[in-house]
Amino acid sequence: MQVIEIFPVVFGPHRSRKLSPILAAFSAVVLFVTTLTSPANASNQPQSAPASMPALSSPIQNVTPPTQRLLMAFHGCAEGASDCNNPVNHRVYLAQSEDGAQWSLVPGWTPLRGSVPDVFRRGDTAYVISTGGVARVNMTTGSVTIEEVSVRGGVLYVDPSLAQLPDGRLVMFYLPGIIGQDPARCAPGESSCVKSIKSAVEVPGSEGTEFIPDPGVRVQEAITQGSFSDPDVFFNGSTWVLYVSKGPSIDAYTSSELLGSYAPSGPVSAGDGGVGSGIEASPGQVQTFVHSSRIASSFIKRGVSATGITLIGDFATVLSGGDVGLSDYVASPGVAVNTAGLACPTCEAAAASTKEVKEITQIRCVKKKGKKGKKVKIVRGEDPTCPRGYREKARKSR
Repeated sequence: MQVIEIFPVVFGPHRSRKLSPILAAFSAVVLFVTTLTSPANASNQPQSAPASMPALSSPIQNVTPPTQRLLMAFHGCAEGASDCNNPVNHRVYLAQSEDGAQWSLVPGWTPLRGSVPDVFRRGDTAYVISTGGVARVNMTTGSVTIEEVSVRGGVLYVDPSLAQLPDGRLVMFYLPGIIGQDPARCAPGESSCVKSIKSAVEVPGSEGTEFIPDPGVRVQEAITQGSFSDPDVFFNGSTWVLYVSKGPSIDAYTSSELLGSYAPSGPVSAGDGGVGSGIEASPGQVQTFVHSSRIASSFIKRGVSATGITLIGDFATVLSGGDVGLSDYVASPGVAVNTAGLACPTCEAAAASTKEVKEITQIRCVKKKGKKGKKVKIVRGEDPTCPRGYREKARKSR
């Protein structure tokens, strides 16, 4: 284990949201996160990073919009960092592929501070979400905006995964964060505990930055040892599938409804890699991505199956750091199909209404006081007027 201090942060020139009330109550909060016990086994461990990790203060200005069929968000290691197992040193990247077997970085992408990312496209926007917030990529212009993500009620989240409701709203699956301990494992001294994966639905108009927790849990399980983390949810063409990482392995759970209860289906990876992500790449073909390690390196592998819920015996490496000019540490894949998907009329209407900012005018009003003195009042409003006895001397709008 290791301890990381997380401080409330403000995102440079972008709109800032307060951290959860729990975090805001302290000038610094101590969170435990899962770390690696040995280089040979490191990247197979669950990457439960701290909630609301600050993003880089300098935003990405522009990228070349990815046009290939598949998208992947993953994290690598900060340049010059000596400990790539520390989530503080993780950086989020975005890659694209035509077939899932060969990947390249999106041109112009600047790595973001964050860990355990996912990506999802809705309309002309690709949402890259992680513990560092959400980066929204305009798939027409290539412009990128970065904001914090919050879950109402002061809920802390780690390991986010995105999906979409029929009405177009985003849904975020997550492992609840716990202050003072690793959320993927039982607390010190506990011989057993119950771990849960929960979900929250996007607030219309928030553009992926604010979510409302759903009642209940999507899946919960009693554990006595090991870990339970890194949810990934996707539709395999006939049912909803939820991956949960258990160290270097992945189990699948299924549900007929996105926000329903998920029942165990069985292992998908048995020691071949953890922190999985799946997509229906084409009818009857699900591609499952995991990360694994060898000696001091971490890399991303892929397995192919019909449904994504049966044991895959053959995972092959499809992305290593050297393939894309990075260090030997790449991990935690989150994948999506690069198509527009469902629109969200409610979201668009709400977003438009929040952007209708009325013009505010400020006037300077002066009243003579004695032979040489004067009294000044500043009045602001949509159509301000000076109080009785005052004369307007200056006006400006903003």
